[in-house]
Amino acid sequence: MGNTRSREFILSLAGGIIILLGGIVSLLWLLVDFQASFDPLADVRNMLGEQEFRVFQIRYTVAGISSGVAVILVSFMLRMKPQESRRWGLMIIVLSAMSILGMGGFIIGMALGIIGGAIAIMKGKALKSEPRKPKVATVGTEVKTSESMNMIYKCSSCDIEFKTDEELKRHVIRMHMNTK
Repeated sequence: MGNTRSREFILSLAGGIIILLGGIVSLLWLLVDFQASFDPLADVRNMLGEQEFRVFQIRYTVAGISSGVAVILVSFMLRMKPQESRRWGLMIIVLSAMSILGMGGFIIGMALGIIGGAIAIMKGKALKSEPRKPKVATVGTEVKTSESMNMIYKCSSCDIEFKTDEELKRHVIRMHMNTK
């Protein structure tokens, strides 16, 4: 599972939770009918009209809640599959940016999600740049190793290296097989 307390996971999760809280606040705002003197969105309400304003609020609320839940879920995928951190980081950045349609988690949640996603992408690039060990396959008495596109054929009995598969086969037949 890797480091379960990694920075990118914590930042992305915190961003997702704050985005979700922003969506819940928007939902409460939708359900509570404020007095005109207290309503901070009174100008928008007057400009759109009551019915259009309700549709606007519903869209705003759905965007906030859905993007918050999505960022949280992808954050957990980042924790469970850190080898795919570039994919999850990109998804977290996109979902966090989309959360602006639903208040962006008071902008703080969106910022935390974007930072966490960026760290995940950078960490994924670091994982990709590590050198890979050559693959080794054993077939009978022969061992094949691939290093930098050159094949080396090696006899597993006497550790002699050959340039081609045919040379190794001839060696094995002459030296290691008893043909009486």
